Amino acid sequence: MSVLTIAVTAVQDLNGFVAGSNSFAKQRVLDMGAKHTSIAKIIMGGEAAGLCGVSFEWESVDAAIAGSNAINSDSQMIQMMGDCGVSVVRRSVLEILAERGDTRPSGGFGTAVYMSGNMTAEGIDTGWGHLQEGANGLMTTRAIANGVAPWSGLILTFADSVDALLAAAANAWGDTSMQALNAKNDAKPLGRIINEIVA
Repeated sequence: MSVLTIAVTAVQDLNGFVAGSNSFAKQRVLDMGAKHTSIAKIIMGGEAAGLCGVSFEWESVDAAIAGSNAINSDSQMIQMMGDCGVSVVRRSVLEILAERGDTRPSGGFGTAVYMSGNMTAEGIDTGWGHLQEGANGLMTTRAIANGVAPWSGLILTFADSVDALLAAAANAWGDTSMQALNAKNDAKPLGRIINEIVA
């Protein structure tokens, strides 16, 4: 079971944070057992706008916990985060249920739709049938630990054009079979953020 930890952070010096990630931190995290890591600047999303999402993919929750402990015990990482004014607002761990296309891009844009209800892998192919017209990748996740929050999972999409992505997403949400599936699982969108992948 692959999982994502997503740390929503406030970053005072984003350019320095990205430079530090590119110079040593990304490779350091991979050496600590992460399968992938990225930094995304939230550019639209209500009170979340201006924050950054730092994501890490791990083989398991145990690996995620061990990796987080290793990151927070590394003196160079702590120094870099301190120099850049990085503070964690919230941290969640999510199970990756299903994915299609390129879900680990090094640039472009992404969206995260916060969902309530029972998150499943059902409907991924129906959704991707529409979304691939405007998106490069699609991932469905279920929250394992996200604190006290109304959302139970995230639908993540990745694209070069947000306009093209939103047009394709509207078709996916409007698909009658998708609507029936969401009704069965009591799955409802609660909100969306748009981010730019910067590292």
